[in-house]
Amino acid sequence: MGKYFIASLLIIQSLLAFAQAENEYVQVMVNQKKAIKMAATEKDFQDLADNFERISTTATDKWHPLYYAAFCSINKSFVAKDAEVKDNGLDQAQKFIEKALEIYPEESELWVLQGLLYQGRIQIDPMKRGREYSQKANQVLNKARTFNPENPRAHYLLGLNTLHTPKAFGGGPETACPLFKTANEKFAKHIPDHVLSPTWGGEECEKQYNGNCLKVE
Repeated sequence: MGKYFIASLLIIQSLLAFAQAENEYVQVMVNQKKAIKMAATEKDFQDLADNFERISTTATDKWHPLYYAAFCSINKSFVAKDAEVKDNGLDQAQKFIEKALEIYPEESELWVLQGLLYQGRIQIDPMKRGREYSQKANQVLNKARTFNPENPRAHYLLGLNTLHTPKAFGGGPETACPLFKTANEKFAKHIPDHVLSPTWGGEECEKQYNGNCLKVE
């Protein structure tokens, strides 16, 4: 009886220790995630990317730290002025995404992030990169929709991609606006399944719809 009691006690202690560690991980992640909204400069986003990368080295079975490390690296690229710095930020993000996909290859949000990264490549040199990376973005964003048809960010970024595709190739507001509309509807009813789940895109999507689609309807 004593042996069984001790064994049960050890199991309970292990479960409590695991729960405490999990709670501490979530709290740290929540605080870092909140800090993203305050970030504005290359350094801000680089510091946050570094923080998330450090967390990922201990939470090796989690995809959220790698996701946010990549997300901050992409945003660093967006705010940077120098083309080389922009590309370097995206190169850094690509490594995080690939590592996260090794853990969760069917996570829709990771494929959305890959699409956002490809759109970042286009912005650096639209004339030379537009066709190649627009096609790549469409492929991964459609994959994101396949894994989770209710993911509003997948529909939103597909709308952006379509909006900036020449009309001769099936793009333009007329084709993009139904995607923005669908995304807005999904944003309105979307409930994150975890406190660390991505929540960005809703305000941006509404702005795109209001700026490009009200006059089309």
